[in-house]
Amino acid sequence: MKLKILAPLTIIIAVAIAVMVNLRPMPAGGAENVLVVRNGNSPVSCRITEYYMAKRNIARGNLVTVNVIDSSLNAANEDIPLVDYIEKIEKPISEFLKSNKLEEKVQYIVLTKGIPIRISSDSASGVNGQAVDSILAVLGCVKPMVLKMGTPDKPIIGVINRYWRSKEPFSHSKYGGYLVTRLDGYTEADAKALVDRALDTQSFPIYVLLDAKTKPSADNVSKQPISILNPDGTTNKTFGITYGDFDADMLCASQVISGREGVSMQLDVAKEFVSSDKPLTIYVSWGSNGGAEYKAEIYHSLKFAPRSIVETAVSSSGRTLLPTKGGQSLIADLISQGAAGAKGYVSEPYLHAMASPSVLVDFYTSGRNLAESYYAASRFIAWKDIVLGDPLCKLDTQKGAK
Repeated sequence: MKLKILAPLTIIIAVAIAVMVNLRPMPAGGAENVLVVRNGNSPVSCRITEYYMAKRNIARGNLVTVNVIDSSLNAANEDIPLVDYIEKIEKPISEFLKSNKLEEKVQYIVLTKGIPIRISSDSASGVNGQAVDSILAVLGCVKPMVLKMGTPDKPIIGVINRYWRSKEPFSHSKYGGYLVTRLDGYTEADAKALVDRALDTQSFPIYVLLDAKTKPSADNVSKQPISILNPDGTTNKTFGITYGDFDADMLCASQVISGREGVSMQLDVAKEFVSSDKPLTIYVSWGSNGGAEYKAEIYHSLKFAPRSIVETAVSSSGRTLLPTKGGQSLIADLISQGAAGAKGYVSEPYLHAMASPSVLVDFYTSGRNLAESYYAASRFIAWKDIVLGDPLCKLDTQKGAK
């Protein structure tokens, strides 16, 4: 796969490019920084919205209603044409933020079950199954660093994530865009459970399971995490992620958190697909890409602690949020098994789109919230990614903390 940096564009698919004002960083991380989006055509979406806003004490002024097909009804409704996305999702949200002077105050946008997850493929416009959530994440970006990915005959457009590995709390005024997550899963109960798990009392120790396929070389581990951006902001011309890099990044993650207070870490570098008899707080694996060693019964035996997050290197792990049979492993299964957050992909994203294990594990165990941890670990936006969970979900970093 080839990546090509394009000159700044005035228009890219489904991205609202606006002149930014008030560049002063604003504190983020509270209910006042969350915009909740419900689908007025979906009773499930409306009920989940009410549940979340009550639990987090989110003001009614931070609620916007869109009216689109109800994706909770069937798999066909999980896709939405680009023109409908722009007119019925992006435009109403953008206008709401502007008219209520919330463009700088809001840092997080929470979508709810019933809102479509994927843009219908349209090769003529450069759309090839991008995630609604990820495209919405570039709303309000100025001069995004646009990428042309895919092949010459089937180019796909994405954007380099400026928030990659940022040590600062997210700020729309500094980075542009928003951190978009969704409350979703196979059922309404699963979506509501994400809210409860984000608020449940945390257990100690924090159990971390990193299930790699091979033991990487020390030299490869030292190169992780590989970035598409150089420290000076220029593009890494040799950028590329291999299967070995993902394993090396897991080993790097284990080194980063080794000895961290309150953390119990298990790193598996054998071919066997492994489970744990402990409720996990962080889980990273190859999922069904574990090859012949993958065992669905092991995957489905995984259990999770409150405030837990997961990432699997599976290209279609978020292809549906409805019950289905066959195909690659799904993040919705792990949500139904107790996870509080997950990152998945609505169509083929390529390995470079996976969240960096070392960044994700380091940031989340350091007390960064769910949204910041996933986005800081992800190299691209306007792409195929969806993040499930309450964006404000985070760990207490000291044993016994409430």
